[in-house]
Amino acid sequence: MDWNSPAPAKVNLSLNITGRREDGYHDLISFAAFTSYADQLTISDDRPTGLTIGGPFAAELQKNPQDNLINKTRNAVLAAGFKPQPHHIHLEKYIPISSGLGGGSSDVAAYLRCLSDMMELSQSEKQRLFGLAGNIGADVPVCLRPGYQIMQGDGTDVHPAKIKEGHLHCALANPGNPMFTATIFNALHPKNYSSNLISFPKQDAIQLKDVLALGNDLYEPAIQICPKITTLIHRMENSSVADRLLGVGMSGSGASCFALSTSQDIVSQLCEELNAFGFWAVATSLIK
Repeated sequence: MDWNSPAPAKVNLSLNITGRREDGYHDLISFAAFTSYADQLTISDDRPTGLTIGGPFAAELQKNPQDNLINKTRNAVLAAGFKPQPHHIHLEKYIPISSGLGGGSSDVAAYLRCLSDMMELSQSEKQRLFGLAGNIGADVPVCLRPGYQIMQGDGTDVHPAKIKEGHLHCALANPGNPMFTATIFNALHPKNYSSNLISFPKQDAIQLKDVLALGNDLYEPAIQICPKITTLIHRMENSSVADRLLGVGMSGSGASCFALSTSQDIVSQLCEELNAFGFWAVATSLIK
């Protein structure tokens, strides 16, 4: 039998660093969204135990399969005392690697959802399983329940959020340069912190323009390492559909960028133009 789950790409509509902790990690406030564009994960109890990876971005992950976060998650699940039946894991990788779209963390979250279904866990045991997420990766908790969410602290403190606008379409684009989160954070200067930022209200719906106005504090160190991000943003802001876009920005630690519109045709046209300039780009929509 098979159990399936999408692993949606995560987009940080805003990402602000509020300080550095004594343990060396940073405190942040981020308004996160998820797209319909996703990796796909399947576990099967009628195939040999192991992990296989397919899809357009499989090659990089296949180099060191034992280092894959999913294998590490399986070990953490077993160490926590859960006893899923032997199973095969197959991942179709559509999200670029190390791209600021949370692909690896979303894959882990999809795996945990599949395990929960396969083991038919009670609500309390499901919560215990999902409670492993923060120890596996700071982005995993927010990926467990895709939709608008606010991330705080080290990123593992999450709660649902609302945006006043209706259905939003999204262009995702990447210049083809893998970016390592630790490298970007190490290059971050305290002058780029948003030290005085107060968190979003928990109950009220927020206007998209107010979220986008907060920007991404990792943008400056990211473009020092990958100047192509600036070129990509420039292409978005000067495209033939620029006046129909609600905003553009960089997601996470880069190098992926996003553009938002209320029109599917607009983001599709933008992606065609970006593809013509040699960028990876796909049209999708945000999950409410």
